[in-house]
Amino acid sequence: SYSHLASATMKVAVIYGSESGTAERGIRTIAKGWKESKGIEVSSIMEGADAARIGLASLAEQYDFLAVATSSNGEGDPPFNFHPFLKALYEADDAGDKPLTGCGFAVLGFGCSHFDTFQNCPRLTDKLLGQLGASRRVKRAEVDEIEEEAGDASKKTWSDSVAQVIKSGKAVAANVCDWTQPADTILDKHDEMLVAAATGGPPPVLFIGAALAVVAAVYFVKFA
Repeated sequence: SYSHLASATMKVAVIYGSESGTAERGIRTIAKGWKESKGIEVSSIMEGADAARIGLASLAEQYDFLAVATSSNGEGDPPFNFHPFLKALYEADDAGDKPLTGCGFAVLGFGCSHFDTFQNCPRLTDKLLGQLGASRRVKRAEVDEIEEEAGDASKKTWSDSVAQVIKSGKAVAANVCDWTQPADTILDKHDEMLVAAATGGPPPVLFIGAALAVVAAVYFVKFA
């Protein structure tokens, strides 16, 4: 059972996807700051896989607001512990459902701009959450670990904006912007997510990558 320790006006869940731990540490630090400086204590902090097990409709029933933080992995793929959540979002979108109606949300993206797809998973998540009926109450922030000072400023702006929404007690309102802000370049992962769902395994690209790694290793051993 959930303790629902959030402010009296709103129940908040933090959902994260993190491959190396950066996104998880980032959002936990923000949540700690909400408690210490603003008196806001979220009801639950969970990885995307746990959120998927709860189910989208149940999330909307239990919580008023979803603060979602994630990075990307590989070619813009979701982190391992966020994969089931992104898959659930795609499946609900395919079904034409809007299970998150009545729920507010904000997305915080982490990554490194050395990689072209470093914000792909946050952008896809933001897009799908909105399509599933949730209300985008804060514009997505995209944190680039290369620009540490700018990243810290982005996190603070996002954190303060989310805290203001939580304090207002108004989870649902007109979207503050479209998911295309602050950027809209995406590499869609729909087919990979559905293939993984059908086979119970990772997307085919992972198998291809593994096969290429084996070939490279054999080549190195034989010819190096």
